[in-house]
Amino acid sequence: MSRVSFRSFLAGIGLAILAACAPFQGQGESVGAEEVKAQVGTSVALTIAAHYTNQAAHPPATPTVTVTPTLTLTPFPTLTPHTPPPTQLPGGGAPGPAAYGCAVTGKVPYDNAILQPNTDFDIKFYLKNIGAKPWGAGADLLYGGGTDMLVGNTRYELPQVSPGQQVGPFIFDAHTPKKPGTYVMTFKVQGGFCYPYVRVVVKR
Repeated sequence: MSRVSFRSFLAGIGLAILAACAPFQGQGESVGAEEVKAQVGTSVALTIAAHYTNQAAHPPATPTVTVTPTLTLTPFPTLTPHTPPPTQLPGGGAPGPAAYGCAVTGKVPYDNAILQPNTDFDIKFYLKNIGAKPWGAGADLLYGGGTDMLVGNTRYELPQVSPGQQVGPFIFDAHTPKKPGTYVMTFKVQGGFCYPYVRVVVKR
């Protein structure tokens, strides 16, 4: 746009605004402030629209290139859970049992057995060697943690136990607490490979 046409454009805007702001006399009524604002806004909007229409009809000699970047979203890959196969031994076999292993094959009382407060009861365990090596004679089965309810005998000395062999019962004398609640008491075999437990509910 040349300097002359641009000055003409500015002058047009100024005249439009002045004309819009001038008091409007129609049928003897004055125009309120809100209507003046509306007229000014309309005038300015029309002037700007005309300016852009004029620019479109007379594009500049050197076109302006506008580059709009395109954002491409790549979705996350779908993850498939992978479970590694068991470690293979020479010859293609699966791993054997651990050197030392223990299973509780029976116990009394059963989990969450309901007992009266301040009452005597027996704890009974049957244990089985599920490891690859025998348990040496002389290891103790004794209290490990939790609420100690034992009275009288507090440990058993285990005999030698071969792989696959079951031993027991190991019977402990116990007494329930006076206060109602759920109580857990754990035991352990010396060597740290066997942890039997009992869980009782004391209720009136």
